[in-house]
Parts: sequence; C-alpha cells; structure tokens
Amino acid sequence: MIFHSIATKPVLNRLLDLISQFSITHGTFETNIPFLSLLREVKPTVVEYGFLNPSICIVIQGNKKVIIGEKSIEYGAGNYIASSIDMPIKGQVSKASPETPYTAIRIAFTSEEIASVALEANFKPREENKLREGVFVENIGIEVLLVLERLLNLSSDSQAAAFLAPAMKREIIYHLLTGENGDMFYNNMLLHHEASGISKAIHYVKSNFERSLTVDQIARVGNMSVSTLHHKFKVVTTLTPIQYQKQLRLQEARRILLSGGVNVTGAAFQVGYESLTQFNREYKRLFGLPPLKDIQAIRANFKVKSKGVQ
Repeated sequence: MIFHSIATKPVLNRLLDLISQFSITHGTFETNIPFLSLLREVKPTVVEYGFLNPSICIVIQGNKKVIIGEKSIEYGAGNYIASSIDMPIKGQVSKASPETPYTAIRIAFTSEEIASVALEANFKPREENKLREGVFVENIGIEVLLVLERLLNLSSDSQAAAFLAPAMKREIIYHLLTGENGDMFYNNMLLHHEASGISKAIHYVKSNFERSLTVDQIARVGNMSVSTLHHKFKVVTTLTPIQYQKQLRLQEARRILLSGGVNVTGAAFQVGYESLTQFNREYKRLFGLPPLKDIQAIRANFKVKSKGVQ
C-alpha cells in the first residue's frame, strides 16, 4: 500500500518543514486546533495494542504497520488510515530514525460531520452491499495535503484558527468524498455502519463497557437478531461484542494504572471486573505481562525514549 505520487512530494516536504517548527520530540502533540494533532517517532516501536478512534491519520514521512484481525497492512508517506469507529488494532512504527522520523497528521472526525458535508454537497456515492471493516488504508489526494498545509500555517494564530479551522475541516471531508476514493471513504465511514444498525450496537457497548452486558441487550439496541449481530460486529470490528467490551475494559484499566493513584484491584473493579484473578489473566493475555510489570515496562520504555531524543 506504500505509495505517493510525484505531485505530492513537494507538499509532503513543505508539511515536514511546518511540523518541525512545533515543539514535538516523540509521541502525540495536540495543536491549538481541537481536531488536529501531530505524531512523531524517531525510531521503530514495538507492537502496541490500542483503539483507533474515529479519525483519519495521514503519514507524511516514515512507515507504519497495523494488524487488524488477521490482516497486516504496512503504509507510508502519502497514505492515510481512516476509522469510522473505535477500532481495536495492533500497530507499530516500522520505519523511522532521528534523521527521518516517522511523522503523521491526525484529523478527528464524527459521522455527523461527514454526513453533513455529503448532504450539503449533494454527494451521491455508488452504494455497495458488502459490509466492511471499520478501518481502511488508502492514498491521500494532493487537495487534502494542501488544506493541511494551510491548517498548519493557521495554527499559530489562535483567533484565526478558531474561526477558520472548522470550515477547513469541512473542506478536507469534501475532498475525501469527491476524490478518487470518495465512494470507498463514504461507504466505509458512514453508509453501511449506519444503515445496518451496527454503529448503534458499537456505540452502546462503548458507552456501557463497565456494565454487565448480554448479547441479547446489544442485539436489541441494533434492532437485529443475535446471529446477525455476531456476524456484522465481527466483520466491522474483527471481534465479537463481548471480546470488544473486554478490550475496552482492559485498555481503560491500563490507562487508569498509567495515570497513577489507583492500584490493580481498584482499576479492575473500576472498569467492571468482579474477579481480580480473571482481570489479571485477561490483562496478561492481551498485553503479554501482568498489570504491574506491564506498567513498569511502559514507564521504563518512556524514560529511555525521552533520553534518546534530548
């Protein structure tokens, strides 16, 4: 999937120059534009579990690999990865160095924003019957890169950014809808998930992950049978509803433990576990280490990375 046209190369270089002006060493940098963040890594990373939030992330330099279910995808400069839901993935930066760091720009979206632009622009996609995964990788068009260049130039002026950035976000959505892969963008980001009711089911699990849920409850929310729910949920998220809930719980527990102030027992109960033994077992199965050792390893790795970019 790694590809970018010759025409995009000068714009990618200009974007790199603009990003270099921000005080970012590694990790994620939040700009003063609420929906715009920057990502940077100076060396390849280990495989990490996480949830990809509804967004589009455009790679400006370097390569990244994601594992979605059984599928592995590597993508790089001129590619973007987009997600219409909170999607469980494994991923790692596969190509980066201090001289040519992995660099990406993330734009957060909502389905309502995409639907609004599609409606006002009278966009009529070619509808497909096939339900797809809630995340996909494609090539970015030069029109989007040019808007991103304007956005980054704008971000130093808070007053102008507050007024102009929302319109520029809509412009990005418009170009994604009307570009070469516009039908795919629309169908993946909006059409099937809304039409099938699966987005309601996913949102329900996400909003109530700490509660004890049954598959019957989730199916009723999506107005579908249990068997249909299982099929559609697995296609879109690569997980069953209960597996999806479990990953939400474990990811949130990990975040709570990293923030400090709560012990393992407190974190387990806070995310809905009733058995500490079960929590420890499932945590280790997902992340490879028991909770305390995992948190210690993450913090140690963060200290090493911080020293390496000073």
